[in-house]
Amino acid sequence: MFVKLLGRVVPAWVWAVVIGLVAAGGVGWWGVTAWEARIAEQEALAQELATMTANRDRWQQRTQQLLEQQRAAQERARQAEAAVAELQAALAERDADYREIQRRIRQAPAEDDGPVAPVLRQALEALP
Repeated sequence: MFVKLLGRVVPAWVWAVVIGLVAAGGVGWWGVTAWEARIAEQEALAQELATMTANRDRWQQRTQQLLEQQRAAQERARQAEAAVAELQAALAERDADYREIQRRIRQAPAEDDGPVAPVLRQALEALP
């Protein structure tokens, strides 16, 4: 009954305008809310991107440091291998010299042999 009375007092075009305004307000409110949500999401994504970029930069820097350390270690290993090869060559040369000396001592004629002090004999025999 109240609606019938209100319908007769207020013309239909006013009701249409009121309903249109309410609908437009609802759509506007929904649009603003959705827009604010998108802005908040974009800000969160921008923050996440900044964090990921900073992490990537730190990892790249650490990778470069490790690569430099690896290069330095490889250079030290190469130098050590060269030093070992040089030392082995020197030892092989000395060994050849000692073997030649021992061969000459063993093949020396008996008349070249003579009395030697025991300390000197022990020192000579102890040589490699």
